[in-house]
Amino acid sequence: MSSDEAFLVTLLRALRQSKLEAVIVGNTAAVLQGAPVTTQDIDLLVRDSKLTSAKVEDLAQRLGAFRARPSELVDITTLLGASAPVDVIVGHIAGDLRFESVKSRARIISVAGEEALVADLADIIRSKEAANREKDRAVLPMLRATLAVRQGC
Repeated sequence: MSSDEAFLVTLLRALRQSKLEAVIVGNTAAVLQGAPVTTQDIDLLVRDSKLTSAKVEDLAQRLGAFRARPSELVDITTLLGASAPVDVIVGHIAGDLRFESVKSRARIISVAGEEALVADLADIIRSKEAANREKDRAVLPMLRATLAVRQGC
């Protein structure tokens, strides 16, 4: 097992133990579905509730990480100090994709015996198109090609 996979398993276990409902989004979700892209962090989309902040704090403790919030203007908390940064995005991602709708289309993928709830590749593409950052535009051709292969086109 690679160190990346080992950390993902640790993260999935910590999510389960902290009872934080999360969907893996971004390039990590794409990689888990066979897209030949890379990433330096793991992005999690979580439900917006009264308990979210406490659950994110519990997750950080379980990972031996600390919380950094880049700006009060965005509802993203980055967990630093673990094997890889984890961005916790509350409620919705670019493309007006809300947690509930992303979760309804997500796939369950087994990673070394742990279950990962992973955003559908079409949702990842839609979010990256809406974000329209240079790094997102760079991976879109690969994501679209992976989706076409998955759909048998």
